[in-house]
Amino acid sequence: MKIKMSVVLTFSLCMVVSCVQTTKTPVTKYEGPLPQTPETILRAFTFDNVSIEWLQACNERYPPMKWIQRILDKDIVFEDTNDFHQYMMLLRSDLMHLERIYISDPEKWLPKMYFGTIYEDWKSFEDAHIDRQIWKYQQTKAAKLADPTVVYVEFLGHDGRTVLPLPEKSVVIKRGMKGYGGGSSNRKFTEQQMFDIVFKGKHPWGWKVVYTDDMGNILPKKPPPISREELELPADVPWPPKNQEHLDRIYEDVRKGRYKNIGNNR
Repeated sequence: MKIKMSVVLTFSLCMVVSCVQTTKTPVTKYEGPLPQTPETILRAFTFDNVSIEWLQACNERYPPMKWIQRILDKDIVFEDTNDFHQYMMLLRSDLMHLERIYISDPEKWLPKMYFGTIYEDWKSFEDAHIDRQIWKYQQTKAAKLADPTVVYVEFLGHDGRTVLPLPEKSVVIKRGMKGYGGGSSNRKFTEQQMFDIVFKGKHPWGWKVVYTDDMGNILPKKPPPISREELELPADVPWPPKNQEHLDRIYEDVRKGRYKNIGNNR
């Protein structure tokens, strides 16, 4: 008998331009003249900790003066070096990566559904992606400013517009129609902690646990843990399992016919 459900522990590592990034150097506030211009922005901030090759590639694809004006035209203000790092380094780098994927196979990559809208060409998708990443960055920045305990932000819901600020010890787990799906957390969350949540309903002490449905909507109540009935296991198997190794032994014993009372959840 094969396991009918897998619980996958994944880690939510902030994607480029999806989370507030900070430079290693002290944060410098913009104190130049207003309104901001490409010239004043480039005088106020510098490209630190980047390779010459990367910078040349970015500047060739997205020339700094034209790019900054494009950002300013969206009513964005470069408040400090973090903003400069985000808009001038991470966002341009992210777009170049996505464009390489598109160029390698444009017919397969587009038309692309992007948060409810279909984009038929790279240019329209590019601008939508810029707006989306700027919005996510600003939401994350605001959440961290409002609450210093916030480490990262998840964007949930079918349109990715539900903003969920999270502390360092937090995990988001999908509990859908077909059981538990992938979970997201930081690196400090262990596979055993995930196992205890989904099979025992046991939350690790000091951790914030958020459940969502298949569409990414936050569930208002804690859902029940996985039952033996969901997995169509015999009613007399030991439950809940202690860990993944124990669950594997249960399936092996069932396969060998050591349990006769077959569960039925139909």
